[in-house]
Amino acid sequence: MKLLPDTWHQRYTMMTLMLTALLLCYVDRIIVSLAAIEMQKEFGWSDSEKGLVLSTFFLGYLLMQTLGGLISNRFGGRNIFMIAVVLWSLFTVLTPMAAYVSFGFLIFARVMLGIGEGASFPSAYNLIHGWMPVRERSRSIGSMNAASAVGTVGTLLVAGKIIEVFGWPSVFYLFGTMGFIWAVFWVRKVASSPVPPDDETSKTGSERKIPIPWKLLLTHPSVITIYIVSICAGGISFTMASWLPSYFVDTFGLSLAMAGIYSILPWIMVAVSGVLAGLYQDRSVDAGQIVIKVRKRVTIFGFGIIAISALALTFAAQAWIAVAVVCLMFTGLGIAVNGYSPTAAELLPKHGDIFYGFAAAAGSLAAALIVSVTGVLLDRTGSYDLLYEGIAGFSVVAAIIYMIFARADSLYAQPDSKTPEEEPNNV
Repeated sequence: MKLLPDTWHQRYTMMTLMLTALLLCYVDRIIVSLAAIEMQKEFGWSDSEKGLVLSTFFLGYLLMQTLGGLISNRFGGRNIFMIAVVLWSLFTVLTPMAAYVSFGFLIFARVMLGIGEGASFPSAYNLIHGWMPVRERSRSIGSMNAASAVGTVGTLLVAGKIIEVFGWPSVFYLFGTMGFIWAVFWVRKVASSPVPPDDETSKTGSERKIPIPWKLLLTHPSVITIYIVSICAGGISFTMASWLPSYFVDTFGLSLAMAGIYSILPWIMVAVSGVLAGLYQDRSVDAGQIVIKVRKRVTIFGFGIIAISALALTFAAQAWIAVAVVCLMFTGLGIAVNGYSPTAAELLPKHGDIFYGFAAAAGSLAAALIVSVTGVLLDRTGSYDLLYEGIAGFSVVAAIIYMIFARADSLYAQPDSKTPEEEPNNV
């Protein structure tokens, strides 16, 4: 008896399992933002120590986002992705034990969790390029972002209640174990090499390898622009993910479960606004508009919304007003990220996994610093206002830099590239 239709291809099995893992990735990443509230009470942490627990994840994340794209580009994404999932699942399960052993051991576990999760998205990008035909790659990358949002929303919806009923260690045991179960299906169902589509021969295996264009990756102004914009967007996104539940608890006295529920709506807005921004861009380009003008219009508009809403948040006096303003901020975040993200692949299409990893690592570096500094600021001022004022400033800087330096054509054909055989994608 057939369980799958005849039109089902192995690449869809790969995508289903990959998206499930990325959902778990964000579950295991976000649970600590809720659990840390109870952990702080139990272990007597200051806000600075709590910020350190939240931020050290990004040190490992930064390291493997930088290396993950290089490793996946060299060895292929399938096994690297599986190792990443198993590694972060192991240290998710070990987190409660680490916390009870010592604060230093907990920091080590958080760094190792970040190392596992840091390799996941660059290797997933590699898998999409290897398994999916060109016409399905954009929607596949969009699905990656949707899986992240679903994982975040699901965690905020249920984790707070699980912690209140069963205690904070339970969420680490429950969700960490799921990664090991996932690995069994991945090994059994996903081939070690990409399976070409029935109706389109995959070019990945036959294409001549092009040397990594290090000079472009490290020095070209348009590439540096993406790094800077990723620093701003990644710093905003991860910092809000780490501190938003605490903001609702500290500022408005909400329960842990209610703080989780209040934190859900903004992530829904990220997913919805990102999809709508993508549709708008596709239709604008199909209508003949210049690609880079479309990208700039969307990106600058998104960062503008973030800046205005961040400043407005410093005046929010009631929880429902704060939720509405944060939803507006995350709407802008979804628009901005979807605006500039395609630019990276348009600049260096042959090395998208490496470029993606480098740009994401830049955002993680900013997140590690800002998440930690936020704890120090809270200890000294008792207010989140400086955080939101900083977010507004980052947004303005990102919008200006992207407006001036961004472009959306292939850099391979430029004089400083070592791959002159590539034709530019003039737009």
